[in-house]
Amino acid sequence: MRAAVASVWAVIATIAFVQLANGLQTSLLGVRAGLEAFPAWTIGLIMASYYVGYSSAPLFSHAVIGRTGHVRTMTAGAVFAALSIVSAAFFVTPLAWALLRAISGFALSSLYVGAESWIHDRVENANRGRVFSIYMVVQMVAMTGSQFLLNAGNPRSAVSFLVAGALFTVSCLPVIYARASAPDHAPPEPFGIVRLFLATPLGAIVTVLAGVSWSIVFTFGPVYAQHYGFDLYQVSVFMALAMMGGAVLQFPLGWLSDAVGRRITIALMSAGGVAVALFGLMVGSDGFALKCAASFLVGGLIFPVYAVSAAHTNDAVAPQNRVSAAAGLVLLFGLGSIFGPLASGGAMSAMGADGYYVVLAATMLASLAAAAVTR
Repeated sequence: MRAAVASVWAVIATIAFVQLANGLQTSLLGVRAGLEAFPAWTIGLIMASYYVGYSSAPLFSHAVIGRTGHVRTMTAGAVFAALSIVSAAFFVTPLAWALLRAISGFALSSLYVGAESWIHDRVENANRGRVFSIYMVVQMVAMTGSQFLLNAGNPRSAVSFLVAGALFTVSCLPVIYARASAPDHAPPEPFGIVRLFLATPLGAIVTVLAGVSWSIVFTFGPVYAQHYGFDLYQVSVFMALAMMGGAVLQFPLGWLSDAVGRRITIALMSAGGVAVALFGLMVGSDGFALKCAASFLVGGLIFPVYAVSAAHTNDAVAPQNRVSAAAGLVLLFGLGSIFGPLASGGAMSAMGADGYYVVLAATMLASLAAAAVTR
């Protein structure tokens, strides 16, 4: 286990900086959009644009990695993400933000394909759930910290945008330093989406639904909090607790998936996700503390789903297919993520703030159904 973690330390360190920046930029844009009085449906379109770019990148990134390698692909992704968020500070219109979000999504998606295929290439099946969970825990911890960076500057100024850009820029340094340990194989064999569904239908379906649920929390969690009159500090606490919940439960659930099986673990998380989303719905009219408790529980049971579904998929994929499979998983996650902000924006426009939890409950119910009927 120690050797497995040591072989991917650079990827984990890079992802820590990436998610500090990404968590900050997502909440920052949501809060700033609220301050600019953008309608909920407009915010939904802006946030969904990120996932349009995110879903496009995997169509090309496996070939790019085969040609240029993991390190160069990840470095280019970090640099373009930095340029996108810095530019957003100076072009504050829905159209500009939608275009910049699409560019950022494309860049970070390429980076994630490189990172996740690097991990799956280096880690054996027996440790995969735990090692990938460590990767996800680091992401959750970083995103928790990023919510408090939201208080570093006035969202109406350029300071926080520049901080996010700086974090993206330095994120590529660990993988550049450890470039000698990057995977070095022949160009990856194709492994299309249809083959991915045929190999592991549960992993593919749940990855799509994980994208839906993640994007709902990240893009409309701050909007939900603002609807209930939270100030900037309370918004950051509300979102940080969701990330903290994911960090606390990620490794135990990864260990559980190694011990008792991925399918059972996915079913348990999905059922729990439905329950905590309904709890969030019930406490909508109650105080700040109960809303924060609901946010923590939602993060704890929703965020670990992707790691377990990715481990489930890679258990069934040959080494020469792992870069292409990672690209396919990122594509599926991105496609699901496009739907999340659109569904949340529509639900909150029609039902008010509590539409946030209604869509989350429906998504996790679909994940539970997938675990019940697929392998």
